[in-house]
Amino acid sequence: MRYLKEPYYRKDIIGPLKRFDDRNTGFSRGVHEENKYQSIFEKSVQNVEKAIPGRTILHHAINASSKTVDSVLRKTVLGREEGLVRNRTFRLKNPDPPSVTRIIKETARWFGADRVGVAELNPAWIYSHWGDHNVMYTNAARPGDPIEIPSAYKWVIVMIHEMEYELIRRSPQPEASTAMGYSRMAWSASLLASFIRELGYHAIPCGNELGLSVPMAIDAGLGESGRMGILITREFGPRVRISKVFTDLPLATDSPVDIGVQKFCEACKRCAKHCPGQAISDGPKAEKPLDQSNLGGIRKWQVNAMNCLNWWVKNATGCSVCIRVCPWNKPDTFLHRGVRVLAEKGIGVRLLTSMDEWVGYGRQVKGPDYSEWQDPTVERLGSEASNR
Repeated sequence: MRYLKEPYYRKDIIGPLKRFDDRNTGFSRGVHEENKYQSIFEKSVQNVEKAIPGRTILHHAINASSKTVDSVLRKTVLGREEGLVRNRTFRLKNPDPPSVTRIIKETARWFGADRVGVAELNPAWIYSHWGDHNVMYTNAARPGDPIEIPSAYKWVIVMIHEMEYELIRRSPQPEASTAMGYSRMAWSASLLASFIRELGYHAIPCGNELGLSVPMAIDAGLGESGRMGILITREFGPRVRISKVFTDLPLATDSPVDIGVQKFCEACKRCAKHCPGQAISDGPKAEKPLDQSNLGGIRKWQVNAMNCLNWWVKNATGCSVCIRVCPWNKPDTFLHRGVRVLAEKGIGVRLLTSMDEWVGYGRQVKGPDYSEWQDPTVERLGSEASNR
């Protein structure tokens, strides 16, 4: 792993970076263009009623309950400057950035983050407007409302949260790892923002809200963006969720890193090969955005967001197949750490990916079928019970 003076993507910037509109994400377009989420809900209900293996009410209950913390905190805390503050009397005087940063990172890990980085907040990564999808979950604004982060918020604390390896292996069967990841994101970001406010400073906690999480994580030295368009980390590969906290508390920033992902993804193409929605490009990086769901001004691998979301509709749930098949998706064991050294240096990438597939990594495994339950069928509740 090499530490860099500036992010590796700097050489791929080919024009001015215009702030991205959250209304153009695939998720937001899925709400305001065709309401694809209603289709996903209706199909998932049909699967539960038919007691389809892997899609029963028991599987639904595990996934839904895993997202409880996220569901509550998104509607009350995330994406907001205001928050409960008990200390309105004192403020930490003349904080020493290196010392405070060490404490912030220790506290973030105590609050549940697996890794933490700090970067100077780049205004280019802040969304220009609120999108339908994030508004649907947070109720913090209205679709199309402008987003302006005060200039005093000069730093962003970025946290990554590991998703369980064994659960991701079940994709595209419903698995609770993503839902649990969202709850861990909401929990850690909310608590860390409260901690900073109690020191007498300001903080805005968020998950997917307010800005592009992947470039912020890259700036904070947590990994690189891969062919599939999401963050690839050294320890967990792409098997992570990202949360962030904007703050005016003076902090020491981390350096971006080069872990060899760019050369690896150029040769690998496993995610593109196995993507069930054919949403990932198997070609070189492109300068022209594929559509409005891709950021302009930067050379990158393009992802067709609507193809991805259309597969979600067909699958009646989310999908993590690209994460499952990625050779970087491994447990952080001694053996895999050794192979990772070769991958980072770009040595024998094609051989490594071929061996990875030959050994069987990336193959789907089936989750529990709850066969001990003799009758996983359901009955319809009356309207009064359904609205409780």
